[in-house]
Amino acid sequence: MLHLIVADETHNHEVASMLAALFEEVGHSPDYDAISAIFNDIDTDDRHSTLLAMDDEEAVGVITLAETLSLYAGGYIGVVNELYVVPEYRSAGVGKILLDAAKNLAEERGWVRLEVTTPGDEYERTLRFYEREGFMLIGPRYKYIV
Repeated sequence: MLHLIVADETHNHEVASMLAALFEEVGHSPDYDAISAIFNDIDTDDRHSTLLAMDDEEAVGVITLAETLSLYAGGYIGVVNELYVVPEYRSAGVGKILLDAAKNLAEERGWVRLEVTTPGDEYERTLRFYEREGFMLIGPRYKYIV
């Protein structure tokens, strides 16, 4: 039976494993060890939330959210930084369950908007999923590496 839990330090392995798989799929560089170390830091920050979708005792999906203050949006917003569902659970509603939880969290925290970081146009199926869930394209994002 699927259910959600708030991830904490005891879930470091599950979070790092799934996000390492995500980053490998989309061509990003953080590996398991780097993700594990970063998760330990963000887990203690109350502006970040990590939720796990569990099938009984097995983690089958993860979503990470960060709160930020945005002048362009007119207040606090939430950003979905990562959303990953293990391949055998895709198209089974796990992603929707995780996004619905993010939407509820946004309402509870009084965020004026929820944004999502997407992997790019080459992931059309992912983009269509977010559009079906009510997200709208707001333009490209750029990064500057310090």
